[in-house]
Amino acid sequence: MKQRKTTFTRRRRLCRALIPTAVMVAASPLVLADDNSGEDRFHLDGYLREELSVNAKNWQDTPDYNDKGKISMARTTLRLNMDFKVNDAVTFVAKARAAREINTPFLRHLKGMGGNSYRGKNLTDLYNDVDLREWYADIKASDRVKFRIGKQQIVWGETDFFVANDLAQGYDDVWRSFLEPANEELRKGNIILKTNIDVPEANGGIEAFLRPGWDRKRDIGTEIDVYGGRWSSQPYAGVDFRNIDPYTWHNAKADIDRKTGGVRWSGMAGDTNYSVSWMRTFYNAPIMNPSPTTPAFLLGIPGVGASSGVTPTGSTTTAGSAGEIIYPLVNVFGATASRYADMADAVFSTEVAFIKNAPFNIAAATSSPMTQFIAPGFDGWKTKNVVAAMARMDKNFAFTQNLLGTEKPMFFSVQLFDKWIQKFDQNDNLLYSVGWGGRAKRHNTLVTTIFDLSYDNGRIHPQLVLGSDVTNGGGFYIPSVTTQLSKDLRWKIEYDGFWDSGYARTVNGGVPASDRTTLFGYLHHRDQIYTSLTYQF
Repeated sequence: MKQRKTTFTRRRRLCRALIPTAVMVAASPLVLADDNSGEDRFHLDGYLREELSVNAKNWQDTPDYNDKGKISMARTTLRLNMDFKVNDAVTFVAKARAAREINTPFLRHLKGMGGNSYRGKNLTDLYNDVDLREWYADIKASDRVKFRIGKQQIVWGETDFFVANDLAQGYDDVWRSFLEPANEELRKGNIILKTNIDVPEANGGIEAFLRPGWDRKRDIGTEIDVYGGRWSSQPYAGVDFRNIDPYTWHNAKADIDRKTGGVRWSGMAGDTNYSVSWMRTFYNAPIMNPSPTTPAFLLGIPGVGASSGVTPTGSTTTAGSAGEIIYPLVNVFGATASRYADMADAVFSTEVAFIKNAPFNIAAATSSPMTQFIAPGFDGWKTKNVVAAMARMDKNFAFTQNLLGTEKPMFFSVQLFDKWIQKFDQNDNLLYSVGWGGRAKRHNTLVTTIFDLSYDNGRIHPQLVLGSDVTNGGGFYIPSVTTQLSKDLRWKIEYDGFWDSGYARTVNGGVPASDRTTLFGYLHHRDQIYTSLTYQF
């Protein structure tokens, strides 16, 4: 069995190595069909960015240390976007990013508490990266049929902050969490074959993609800070959960070698843009698959082990002593629509997704030892069908030109997002996330708004972004100002603030004493001042 697995791994690595060559070979007949030698066929752009964030408050879970005013991020990023147009039928594209960070005293303190201790490295090893984020070939087979082959991002959806249909790929929320406005910087690319077929007779077209399962482990699922770093959720600063429940990638319910994919029809019905879609993908949120036994040292009691009262799903054992982190496969059926309305002088958008068998960690009526002594959520997980829906209005308000002196109308956007759990039973004790005791409700509703102003011929952009968890309370507020210092140089400064009264109060060495912590309670006292200087070229 070991030999078979090793052979399979070698084959997969060979496939990855040969993909760029295979793409070129597949395109070669089209390359030979047209020379284009006189044109400027190569294009390069990108940016060089310096980013700095400073803690605005003292964290409650770093005892005997004052976090306020400490630099949490000092990051340098170089981004390169390259494309080479072979001819009218073939274009090769590559998007690379390199990031390096300073190991600040704050990061060293979190490391001393146990941050990123699973591999015994510095916390900057989580954030430093050199990666070819996308590489693919765009091939125009005919006037109707186009292919994109290689590592790429799939964007299906209409939402800004909280996704419904945009589940084809996961996000990297470790270095910047969900605050990065450009989803492209956080979304993970996958090796995919994508096809677009135009159907002008029906005012629409088909988009289909197949992911064969050749991706790296790090490119699957939405990755959150379970490492004890600067975006670890309170009260777990400096706690690397991989020491007891590491990621695993070959669970029967969450095997990254499984093929995934989807198909979408997009079209126009009168003045309405619409789409309907289906995809099979990995559920973005990480799920804890608990261990059937709990080692006594985790509970601080004598003995060699204890029954956890649970049976792991998809296997008889787990990768860690307390369990393993997995991304189960789900099916998502979606629809979107958007239209300009004359009466309101606004654009209205909506989307809905039916997620079949969405996984939730649970807190059992009779809790396991891990849930009783360590944290909620180690009692197993179950699935529920979920309807995720979004409604949004985008509108320009001209009154700000007289009232606030803006050069053009203020852009305003409001978005209502709701997750509706089907066949909901409060006795199921579904959790929003493992590690916190806040129970999911039948409906979880969030509202976000954006106010965007413009001054000095567009060179100064003040903006205010607000969000609120209507169901559970709490929210965030992000005032910012972006200034164009020159043609290619932009400076941004913002404040990232969070509020929530339902947060875990640490007692007895960090064990949560509250069972109310939900979405924004995770970010209690994690406010920061953020600034960036970007040179675009």
